[in-house]
Amino acid sequence: MKNLLVVFMILCLGGCATTATVAPAGCENSFVWQSGFMPNGKDLVELGFAALMTAEPSCKNLVKNGALKGWRLVQEGTLRAAVAELLVLLEKNPQYAPLALFALQRLDLDKTLDRCDQEALLAMFRNIAVYAGAGSQDFSAGLAGLVRR
Repeated sequence: MKNLLVVFMILCLGGCATTATVAPAGCENSFVWQSGFMPNGKDLVELGFAALMTAEPSCKNLVKNGALKGWRLVQEGTLRAAVAELLVLLEKNPQYAPLALFALQRLDLDKTLDRCDQEALLAMFRNIAVYAGAGSQDFSAGLAGLVRR
């Protein structure tokens, strides 16, 4: 199973490397695109968590909870705390996702997020949470909190 996962990751990364990436209109100056985090860094983080959950299925709930909490924090514009939710999981198991760890550590956590940054990071946290078993009801609680504000 681990060999199959490694082959899958290599194919995905090879596909990412051969695809030209252009920022969507209006996002050319966004942090995630300027820093190079999008789209390859985002893909590395998502694949890293898929590898971590495959190698260590017992951490699936921790990944789900961390990604959901990070998703809510990104909605509030708090990048440092959101990324910390993921970093703590990767730092405990760096052997499974060293590139994901590297991609997250490169983010400027004190940077103010614009709309494009938030959209990209919300998508990343949402994908990780869904990979870990989150359903739409897990995200609706976050949306209800936004409506009450």
